[in-house]
Order: sequence, then structure tokens, then C-alpha cells
Amino acid sequence: FITKAIPIVLAALSAVNGAKILEAGPHAETIPNKYIVVMKKDVSDEAFSTHTTWLSQNLNRRLMRRSGSSKAMAGMQNKYSLGGIFRAYSGEFDDAMIKDISNHDDVDYIEPDFVVRTSTNGTNLTRQENVPSWGLARVGSKQAGGTTYYYDSSAGKGVTAYVIDTGIDIEHEDFGGRAKWGKNFVDQRDEDCNGHGTHVAGTVGGTKYGLAKSVSLVAVKVLDCDGSGSNSGVIRGMEWAMREASGGGNGTAKAAGKSVMNMSLGGPRSQASNDAARAISEAGIFMAVAAGNENMDAQHSSPASEPSVCTVAASTEDDGKAEFSNYGAVVDVYAPGKDITSLKPGGSTDTLSGTSMASPHVCGLGAYLIGLGKQGGPGLCDTIKQMANEAIQRPGEGTTGKLIY
Repeated sequence: FITKAIPIVLAALSAVNGAKILEAGPHAETIPNKYIVVMKKDVSDEAFSTHTTWLSQNLNRRLMRRSGSSKAMAGMQNKYSLGGIFRAYSGEFDDAMIKDISNHDDVDYIEPDFVVRTSTNGTNLTRQENVPSWGLARVGSKQAGGTTYYYDSSAGKGVTAYVIDTGIDIEHEDFGGRAKWGKNFVDQRDEDCNGHGTHVAGTVGGTKYGLAKSVSLVAVKVLDCDGSGSNSGVIRGMEWAMREASGGGNGTAKAAGKSVMNMSLGGPRSQASNDAARAISEAGIFMAVAAGNENMDAQHSSPASEPSVCTVAASTEDDGKAEFSNYGAVVDVYAPGKDITSLKPGGSTDTLSGTSMASPHVCGLGAYLIGLGKQGGPGLCDTIKQMANEAIQRPGEGTTGKLIY
């Protein structure tokens, strides 16, 4: 994370005969009066529609009754439906409306919306010598200190990588025309005005700096020029990417198993974020996620704490745990994340550190393996772990020492 994301424990407030209202910890950057409302698993599309109609009618009645001095709430702003598994909506509601919603039979839980930030602190084989990033060489070698990256010429061809981030400079020459703009869920600027997303995408699939040099890249912008956004906005981006990857939109990928996603971002532990990530995994899409940069157990961060995603911690050039990297049992693998050189908007390069830089190494490796014919989806993380080397020194309490290879 560029700035520190605070761990929280979700605790249920009392809701008599109603849904749990989850409370963010005292240091979470909650957004006033903004909530994510998640429906029970057995609620059908028809019942969901009926519920939102009830919500609109209830809000209209309240609007008519409100006093001139009270602030009008925006009400429902976004609806989510991920694979028939995760149905939810988000918006702006006052305390009285939240109480009514919590008492509705269809609602499972309600969670405060909060700020999410980037996770930066940072065959016939083709031979790429004197690689521009040590991380690329490390993934291609069993020992530290290498300078060469060997890869199959397929290089992720036919696979689409969705980069859920700050956007991508799709005109950067190192993408070779393979990067496309997808959707913007945070502002009116269809560009990467931060640089984080372009750096991440370069590691996934840049021609010189990437692992999967022939992968198609799609920019899903959920974080602004400062590298921050709302949890509800991030979930909107996740929903859109899932639909595109599953062939539900007009995207380039027509099968979920030929798609990968990278999320080099995170915030406090969020059941809604984790549930959305699980829905994507259950749809057969491989997800690489940054573990976070607080040097704490990643179980307190989301979506890193979701078991079905591939959670990635950051390593150093000498195979140590990066001092900032999160750790713990939820970490699946380590990948290079300290002083990683990749792309910068405007045609140049930049060197950054963070689990943000580690996760795209795993996303790129996933795309590369799918291009070779490996099965996609969440099971691909097991394949990556099986291929990895036990190389990390002092990985952290209860944490794997496996480094991707």
C-alpha cells in the first residue's frame, strides 16, 4: 500500500431479529453514511429485484417526510450480481434507513464502505538476456543473482489479464498494442494519472518487463490519481471484469478459464470484498492479490484474506522477506517485490516496491501457464505453489517460504 491500510476486526452490532451490521475498526477510513448491503445466498434475482423496489419506495417515502434541515441521502447507487453467488448493493443511507434494511429478511449483512488503496511501498524457450528487472530474472532462475529470463514463445497468447487498479497507459510502446481500456469506476479521467496500474501491467505483460509477453491487457480503473478509491467502487470493477471474462460483455475473453485478474490493492478486512473475490474464483477465473505492506498477518486485509485467491507476499533480491510485506497462513507464495523496475505512463520506466509489485509477477506467471495449456481458475494457484522453490529466508511466522519459479 502507498499509505498504510489499517487492519480491522469485523464485529457485529446488535440488530434485533435482523442482519448483522458489521462495524469497521476505529482506524479504518470509513466513508460517512456509505454502506454495502449483501443479500443472503438463497435470494433469487427476482427476490433481489423485489427488495430493491421496496428500498426505492421506502426511500421515496422518507424523502417526502424529511425536514428541510436534514440532508437527503443518495440512496442506492450501485447493484452487484457476481455469478449468482454474490448479490449486493451499495449507496448512501442514514441510520434509520440502515436499521430498516437490516431488518429485511433478504439481507445477510451490512458493511460500512471505506477507502481502499494501492499496495505499493513496490518447450522451445526464448532467451531474454540482461533483463531490465531483477524480478523477471529471479522468476526464471532457481538461484538468485541471474540476469536471464527464459520463456516459451507462446508467452500468454490468447489469455486476457484484467488489471484492477489505477488504469493503464495503453499507448506505452512496451505493451505493443496489446493493452486496451476497459472501464472506469472512479472518475472521469480514462487514463492512468497515478502510474501504479501501468507499472503493475508492465510486470504482467510488458514486452520487455513482463512475464507474459503476448497476453492481452485490460484496464479496469477503480483507484484515482492519488491511488485511492472506495471498497464499493472496487467491487464494481470486480463485477465488470468477471462479466467480461465470462463472456457476458463485449470483452476480448470468451471463457473464464482463459482469463486472469490482478488486484494490487487492498484495505481492512471486508466480508463483502472477500465474498466478491470468491464469486470470481468460483466462476473459474484466476486471481492474484497483493498481501499488503503493513508487516502484519495478511488475514486482517482484503481481498488478501480470501482463501480462494492467490495471495502474494514480497521478496527481496537476496531471497529475504521484504521488511514491509505482510505474512501469515493466508499467503500462498512469495514473488519479487522490492525495487522492481517496470513501466511508467508517458513511455518511461520507474522502480517501485511493495506487494503491489509482487502480485503481478504471479498474475503474469498464471497467464503464461494458461498459454501453455495449464488449467486456469483458482486451481492454478496450487500449480504455481507446486512449481515454486522453498527459497525465502525467515518468511514470517506461519508463512510459506515458497518463491515462484
